[in-house]
Amino acid sequence: MSTQDIQRSLTDYITTEVASAVPDAPPAPDFPLIEGGLVDSLGLFKLIAFIEDKFQIGILPEEIQFENFATINAITTLIKNKQPLRGAAKAG
Repeated sequence: MSTQDIQRSLTDYITTEVASAVPDAPPAPDFPLIEGGLVDSLGLFKLIAFIEDKFQIGILPEEIQFENFATINAITTLIKNKQPLRGAAKAG
């Protein structure tokens, strides 16, 4: 899945499912989700459940840190780092 696809999925989910207030426009990839008041603590846990289901990855307790969920860009990086490399299963 491309970076843009991940960002689009996250933006859509955050805007429709976890935003504590309905934003006037979708948040930019570098908008501070928690500090900006868009995602609260309950929303963060809903977002983590969505990420694990949608992207078929596990988020470890030690990965639930502010810097990993501060922005859509940060979340995208976390997801990309946890996804297996394309073609890795074919190698060897």
